[in-house]
Amino acid sequence: MIGSAMPVNITQLPTGTQLPSASNSATGSGSNTTLNQNDFFRLMTTQLESQDPLNPMNSDQYAAELAAFSTANGVQQLQTTVSGIGQQISSAAGIQASSLVGHDVAVSGDLLAFGGSGSAPGAFNLPSTASAVTVTVKDGNGNQVASINLGPLNAGIQSFTWNGTETGGGTAAAGAYTFQVNALDSKGNAITTTPYAVVPVAGVTLGGQNGPIVSLAGGLGSVTLNQIAQIY
Repeated sequence: MIGSAMPVNITQLPTGTQLPSASNSATGSGSNTTLNQNDFFRLMTTQLESQDPLNPMNSDQYAAELAAFSTANGVQQLQTTVSGIGQQISSAAGIQASSLVGHDVAVSGDLLAFGGSGSAPGAFNLPSTASAVTVTVKDGNGNQVASINLGPLNAGIQSFTWNGTETGGGTAAAGAYTFQVNALDSKGNAITTTPYAVVPVAGVTLGGQNGPIVSLAGGLGSVTLNQIAQIY
């Protein structure tokens, strides 16, 4: 819709000139009135018909009004296009999020959830190549339970699994554990890593203010799509 601020030179209309009725699409009153394309051309036609013959609107003024309308109309069309693109992006994000159900995702955290059998997955990000990487598994009291030697690894997001075997050879009880990554470069200097908990996606809620909300299994809360570092 085109606002009443459209620079139509109505000051040149003789006093008492009757303007044509605005179309049904014009709304509001006073400075809040909005005009559509038909309203604008009606107003301009009346302006041309009713102008003072001794002081007519010159071609520059006419061209300026047409250019102003063209610009405003282009902005309106651009806004419509951008709105449509936004809706398409939102729809695509919803489809992508829905496809995550049943998959494991890596999110910020150092949790290792061991079910008593099988294995517990984990992940971390290496900012640079490491000559040696070791993962230390700890119980809820912070005591070391196991150590996993991963050897040299390249930079990037790396994953690992813990089969529940303790340092002494026994099998750990089912429960929540944490892990710590110790990485060294070729000179023996420590490399700071970012740990990720690898957990299954239980469900997805669409229509959130920040996009789709991904619910994590095991009562681990929920995250947005941009908080997911990796999908497995």
